[in-house]
Amino acid sequence: MPRTARLTREDWAEAALAMLAEGGPAAVAVEPVAARLGASKSSFYWLFADRRALLEAALERWERRQTDAVLPGLAAIADPAERLRVLVRQAYAAVEGADLALRLLTESGDPVVRPVAERVTRRRLAIIEAAFAELGRPADRARYDASAMYAAYLGTAALRRVDAAPGEGEDFIAALLSAFGVEPRARP
Repeated sequence: MPRTARLTREDWAEAALAMLAEGGPAAVAVEPVAARLGASKSSFYWLFADRRALLEAALERWERRQTDAVLPGLAAIADPAERLRVLVRQAYAAVEGADLALRLLTESGDPVVRPVAERVTRRRLAIIEAAFAELGRPADRARYDASAMYAAYLGTAALRRVDAAPGEGEDFIAALLSAFGVEPRARP
């Protein structure tokens, strides 16, 4: 049985997600994804109606992995300062996730990408804003701090692209948390 007979929608979506991460929305095309999978272009059409459906599947996979799978665990952390500490550590450890988030936001002119990038961004901002609000910040300040913290995350991804990121270690994370008035480690 040829390899293409075993490929699933998830296989195609995963390959498309890799192409999306490497080259943005324009890189997600049927022929290059098929080549990456070692599949025929015609096998694609057994699983997807068109390129748009493939891009949607890749974006859905990204949202599921990078947001749906992460936010419930964060929301379950009762202490908002600890929630921010965990969030920042996870976010800065997920180098590829940050790069893709930056790419999708900066290349959100694609009508398939834009609503997903907006939805994911708003969901992420909401959990950060909620943590700052729970720490007692007024609503406007919580929103500003959430935006600034998320901008630092995206900015660090941009700096990584030119090897100018300040580092990924605890010192950088501690500095970032301190800049927002969050103790880097819980006090004993």
